Amino acid sequence: MATEKKTTKNAVKSTSVIQYQGLEISEAECTKKATAQFRVDYKGVELEKLKIYIKPEEHKIYYVGNKDCAGSVDL
Repeated sequence: MATEKKTTKNAVKSTSVIQYQGLEISEAECTKKATAQFRVDYKGVELEKLKIYIKPEEHKIYYVGNKDCAGSVDL
């Protein structure tokens, strides 16, 4: 009886880093800052979904939480 060998593929782990005019910040740091600012701006609202928009030329992270809660935080 032949033995069947199963192969599994591991998910690729990645990190994103934004570099702009001497500034370097990771995607994880941007997400952390946006999440923290959301909690300050929208106290008592549970964060379910977060989109971030990073504009290094403005030194800003813009976010939209739960489709209708928007704000920004400095990089």
